[in-house]
Amino acid sequence: MGENTLSRIKQYIDYKGITVSLLEREAGMSNGSFASQLKNNKTIGVDKLENILRVFPEINPTWLLTGEGAMIVEREENFTRESDEDFADHSKERLYERLIAEKDERIRDLQRIIDDLRNQLELQEKGK
Repeated sequence: MGENTLSRIKQYIDYKGITVSLLEREAGMSNGSFASQLKNNKTIGVDKLENILRVFPEINPTWLLTGEGAMIVEREENFTRESDEDFADHSKERLYERLIAEKDERIRDLQRIIDDLRNQLELQEKGK
């Protein structure tokens, strides 16, 4: 079978040691739908790809769609601890505000990636 998005999803499933039915259930797909698409070398919809990326955020979206790059996204912690004394001086409220701001920025970054990938996929589908 040629390397495509479905085969890369299968590669991820094998890597994680999870079942196809677990992926289907977690990503909100009907029972047997992914297995059928994989067996018949069909395509997968953008909505299902988005669900898979949402449920399995460690999957590198670029790798999933194009096969380029690493399968797994290495998460970088944006939060860096100052010295223990400086850290102790911060109130919990300020700490939480900073963590929330960092998470919000990460969410915006991921949404931009999803939007870019959605556009790329739509262009690919139109070109077929």
